Amino acid sequence: MKKLLLYSSVSVLTGLFLLNCDSTTNPSNSFTDGPEVTELTITPSDVNFVPADGFKDTTLTISVLSTIENVTEATTLGYVLRDKNTQLLISEGELAAASETDVYGIDLSLETTTTSFEELITEVYAYNPNGNGNFFQAAISISGFSNNPPEILEANNPDTLIRPESGEIIARFTSKVRDLDGQSSIDQVLIRVINKASGEVSGSPFQMVDNGTSGDITANDSTFTWALPVTATEDNPNRDFDIEYFAIDLGGLMSDTVRTTFSIRE
Repeated sequence: MKKLLLYSSVSVLTGLFLLNCDSTTNPSNSFTDGPEVTELTITPSDVNFVPADGFKDTTLTISVLSTIENVTEATTLGYVLRDKNTQLLISEGELAAASETDVYGIDLSLETTTTSFEELITEVYAYNPNGNGNFFQAAISISGFSNNPPEILEANNPDTLIRPESGEIIARFTSKVRDLDGQSSIDQVLIRVINKASGEVSGSPFQMVDNGTSGDITANDSTFTWALPVTATEDNPNRDFDIEYFAIDLGGLMSDTVRTTFSIRE
């Protein structure tokens, strides 16, 4: 495993949140009575892998440095690193004093791959025993590159659906998708619906979902779904469609297109 040190940084100077304890007399002032995080710098904050880096696991060294004022021996200083989208905890711990006055930090070792796409949030906090203090947040973005395009393994939809006399019935279109770089590398699975008489329908291509909603039966099973409500109509009730399924990964690579047909009859 090779360690890659990539350099860029961000200083976050906005978004300060204060959490103060209630008091019945002389309310506490966190700026004078408690510690205050005033600046947070993450290096690197924006990591971009390129094909020249090769396809491999790697370790990023992330430097977290924060300016914190009014720190005493009783102050609790720490950090939390989470996945931005899932809020999954990746790392947490204490901050140590740096050589500069009022500066505290830590170097983190982050395991990743050159094909990963990740959005992370680092939070640094400082509180005294009375609960006075605050926290600061900064983002880390990791952009890999694609080794393999996604694959459409299966595509299924009804050949023909009979319109109901009243109400509606749902036509389900499903696509099972795989990405050898990892399922998390899949960005979008799309379905294009083309009326054979009038061309591609409004809104097409439509995004398919794998979240257990909107007609999808099981979340996160790699089978993506798009649901079409079919109702009774006296306006051109019989229609024929060409259907195209395709997927795009986070690196911009596109799968082959899988084609089927679909008809509606009264």
